[in-house]
Amino acid sequence: MSGRSGVKPRPHAPCREKGIQKAVRLAQKAHLKRYSGAIAFFDLPGSTEMMKSGSLEAIRAMLRHNAICRAVIEPSGGRVIKELGDGVMAGFSGAGAAVECAIKVIQCVREHGEGMRTKAAVAYGTLRDTSGPCGARDVYGTPVHVSARMAEHAVKDTILIDENDKVAVAEWIERTGFGVRRTKKRARNYEDRILYAISVE
Repeated sequence: MSGRSGVKPRPHAPCREKGIQKAVRLAQKAHLKRYSGAIAFFDLPGSTEMMKSGSLEAIRAMLRHNAICRAVIEPSGGRVIKELGDGVMAGFSGAGAAVECAIKVIQCVREHGEGMRTKAAVAYGTLRDTSGPCGARDVYGTPVHVSARMAEHAVKDTILIDENDKVAVAEWIERTGFGVRRTKKRARNYEDRILYAISVE
């Protein structure tokens, strides 16, 4: 007997060739709809440290964070694409809409999060929308990767955008009254992008 359950593990089974071939065929047939849009990635600061304790409270905090994000994103014209434990990825028609929603999310988490804060990163560009082989809808494209990499450098109560998006929404950001500053951070694998932080005080 071995293992915690006292059950002897079975020998590793080889891949079922027919099942693999079928999965590959379905993936290749997936319809990819191309369009331009923005991705906003919301992340709970300090969640990694929280999870080291493995406490239920850490998980409840993540659930509360994501629930607040969803409650703001959907009425704001965005679409929740996926939840990644302590983060929420959402799609918007443009960078301005994504930034406007991100400001609301930050404010609502601060007001209703019982001490929690959030941070966000927004990236705009070409996206591919698809229904996956199992019927799950997903989004692919550079903005997905860039927003996730940018979010690594965001700090609580801030939204990171790159230089191109800053130019595109400059007048709108100015009307919000929130400060915008250039950062020295570079998104991993996208070091050519100059990042700006919008502070939501």
